[in-house]
Amino acid sequence: MNDNTVLLDVKTSGASGDMFLAALLDLLDDDEALLPVAASLLIYDPTIRVKVEKVEDGRKIDVTADEGLNLSPKSLQEVINGVAEELELSKQAASFALRALQELLEAESRAHDTPIDELHLHETGSVDTVLDIVGTAYLLEMAGLMDKTRFLSTPVAVGSGTIQTEHGELEVPVPAVAETLVVHEVPFITGEAKTEVLTPTGAAILVALVNEFVDSTEGFEVIRSGTGYGSRDLGDVSNRMKILVGNFTMPSGAATTSGTSTTTGPASDEQRPPEAQTSLRKAEEIAMEHGWESDDVIVIEANVDDVDGEAIGNIFDALLDEGSALDVVMIPAYGKKNRPCYVIKVIARAENLSTISKIMVRHLGTLGVRYTTWSRLKASREIIVCRLELDDKEYMVRVKISRGPNGEIINIKPEADDIVKVSLETGIPVREIKPRVALQAYAVTE
Repeated sequence: MNDNTVLLDVKTSGASGDMFLAALLDLLDDDEALLPVAASLLIYDPTIRVKVEKVEDGRKIDVTADEGLNLSPKSLQEVINGVAEELELSKQAASFALRALQELLEAESRAHDTPIDELHLHETGSVDTVLDIVGTAYLLEMAGLMDKTRFLSTPVAVGSGTIQTEHGELEVPVPAVAETLVVHEVPFITGEAKTEVLTPTGAAILVALVNEFVDSTEGFEVIRSGTGYGSRDLGDVSNRMKILVGNFTMPSGAATTSGTSTTTGPASDEQRPPEAQTSLRKAEEIAMEHGWESDDVIVIEANVDDVDGEAIGNIFDALLDEGSALDVVMIPAYGKKNRPCYVIKVIARAENLSTISKIMVRHLGTLGVRYTTWSRLKASREIIVCRLELDDKEYMVRVKISRGPNGEIINIKPEADDIVKVSLETGIPVREIKPRVALQAYAVTE
């Protein structure tokens, strides 16, 4: 999804970190897309939990974390760098995350007339802030919107009245938000809400993303969109922001390019025969009734018979890192003229089709790829943190828990990277540490 135009509609009720995340999850139509980011933060705050809820025409997220944990500006930067590295964010996505953090810290510094290194952060010093910033970068990359994307925004609503903070009662917009608006000359309106609707983190993400401001969404042709709802009750005002992907339509009478329309993505439900739609919906309904989760993915394939081992080995990382593939499989086979070959199969989300196809063509030299849409049934998954005491030292190890339709535990899998780290520090073999962690996880989850 390159050369996109994205319009942020924040004119009704502003923006916040959780609204950005919720809108992007809705754009991706994937409630689990943020899971890797939350999991990477468990090491810093084992209490952090993210709940995604479908509301009206969008999504809303609820984040719980340790309210007593306040990170210093330096620690925030270190955590963001660590999480970005673990998530293997692209250089562009990691740069955006650090830029958004810098905007936030500079606004706080100006508001309190204190150097950044000496700031004592309250609400903005939480792990929740890292989730908002890195999560936005991660989801933008998943949606194919981090590269060659032009970001526009409507004037942003800021709210009115006062709000209670750890610094006491403050007028809206609070000083950090006001500083961001003034320094970047952001067009804003009060709006109808009688409380804060533009948060410091929301303002920082906004100015780190947006290239240009427009008066309204009028004339914008929406190709896909996501709606994120905030947690505050604004009464009669709908507390939501929208992320719109598309283009501004040409004025009436302007020339348009003629040509044959082609389908570049997987077939939608509307493109399937009516009887196939009915059968699919019935199967999904039955599966959901029995406790399974469901989603759609694409499977992209290519046969190659003239690529050396180095190229074959390298494409794994390229597809998983650059292309955001969910899984990659290479199957030895025999092709035409009895030649040994490989069948490269990639499982991915529909929005990554173009990126993955380009990677496969570039790395393998194949002249094309084939793809189909598959519906999946999935076991529910969660990640917990187990505390492991070895030689009077405490280690925290993340563990993935999978459950079947009836809630029974299907699999308990300690995070391999965490197990290896403990093994390297203690000298205890991985095969001895892994079952100890698994047993502990089973005890606390059963």
